[in-house]
Amino acid sequence: MISPHGLFPQRPGDIDMTLQVDASSPSPENLPLPPGKSGLPLLGETLEFLRSSRAFIQRRQSQYGPVFRSHVLGSPTVFLLGPEAIQWIFAGEGKYLKNRWTPGVRQLLGAHCLSMIEGEEHLERRRLLAPHFSYATMRGFVPTIEAIATRHFERWAALPGDFTLWPAMRELAFEIALALIFGQDTVDVPFLMRHFKSWTAGLFVPVTVNLPWTTFGRALAAKKAMVGYLEQVVSERQSRTEQPPDLLGSLIQSRDEAGNPLTREVIVDELQLLLFAGHDTTVTATSNLLLMLAQYPDVLQRGREAVAGLQGPLTLDGLRAMPYLVQLLNEGMRLIPPIGGAFRVTTRDVAYNGYRIPKGWMIPVSIKSAHGGSTWSAPERFDPDRFGSERNEQKKPGTFIPFGGGPRICLGQHFAMVEMSVMLALLLKHYTWELVPGQDLEYVQVPFPHPKSGIQLRVRRLG
Repeated sequence: MISPHGLFPQRPGDIDMTLQVDASSPSPENLPLPPGKSGLPLLGETLEFLRSSRAFIQRRQSQYGPVFRSHVLGSPTVFLLGPEAIQWIFAGEGKYLKNRWTPGVRQLLGAHCLSMIEGEEHLERRRLLAPHFSYATMRGFVPTIEAIATRHFERWAALPGDFTLWPAMRELAFEIALALIFGQDTVDVPFLMRHFKSWTAGLFVPVTVNLPWTTFGRALAAKKAMVGYLEQVVSERQSRTEQPPDLLGSLIQSRDEAGNPLTREVIVDELQLLLFAGHDTTVTATSNLLLMLAQYPDVLQRGREAVAGLQGPLTLDGLRAMPYLVQLLNEGMRLIPPIGGAFRVTTRDVAYNGYRIPKGWMIPVSIKSAHGGSTWSAPERFDPDRFGSERNEQKKPGTFIPFGGGPRICLGQHFAMVEMSVMLALLLKHYTWELVPGQDLEYVQVPFPHPKSGIQLRVRRLG
């Protein structure tokens, strides 16, 4: 369902308060474990899970039903499938579940950023950052997004031959994220982008060996370089008597209940997370949507017709008047979620649907399974009309969760939707693109789903 603002999902992580699953009753002590098996010693069933998590889940769901156990990624794991299960997981944050990150991600993201902190500290940090991702803030940020995106798109269209979309889109999204965080301040974009690429490459590697020639070792070195640079930027900002109204300014001006400011270490950790969170998922969703539109010319033509009436600079009100843009974005994220899933861990023994899930067991949030479930008609088909007002297949909470849900729902979901809407409107109105023949479009799923070719395109300006 689309909110009255017309651009934003209506809180896709909302919890259905009529849910009949209770984490505390009945008592879990005498309940059986879910059906399933642990697989090989140490490895468990990790190799099969990594080959294709979707196939892995489908096979076991067929054998055991919507609740089953396994042992993957070094942890005993229980898979809970279906919209009710998704709602139960999101409702459990801070009660019987907590976020789970690998040691490598914790080391690279930093222990003090929003994703790592919990409880009241997490809620307070969200309250601090939330105004910068509000509807009102996005209204004023649209011209900045349009100016940066237009400059990049014109560069793409001027190239004599083809180019690879993925790295080009990363540079565009990175520059937009920098503008949101640092406002009008000048920062060394090439320096940050170079180290950002090495840093993010190490976030999801299976082996975290800190040696200079390993991906993780290079990521740690890149983090050190980024931290050093960002500390200088923060130090310079802290010396000013007044702070600009940007994200960095808010972090510097923030005070806790005792009147103490955030430490420089906390601010730098938060800046790194904001760069990451405001970048890769947007790149993934937009790039994959452009690929799908190139493969579905009838849908592409409808998109062009939807923006045909655009005149002058883009505005949030103008984008709101084109609901088909949101349908395109939502269907792209449904079919190929930018993030396939996340993980929670139980903080105590808990009961779910007649089974016991022991303390310390992992529970995945399978976004791909939610987006391909039986509540969707022909879920394997690219069909933006399923999000239109006539059909509106996304009626049940827990079926469409590209931004997660519950207390940890993506803080930047509105920013992401506005950013992608501006990009898509500009591309549909002013440019044409086609796939370069013969490229390898087989998808790699880790760390983000993308074709092996990186999507090679030829872009030209219309008119």
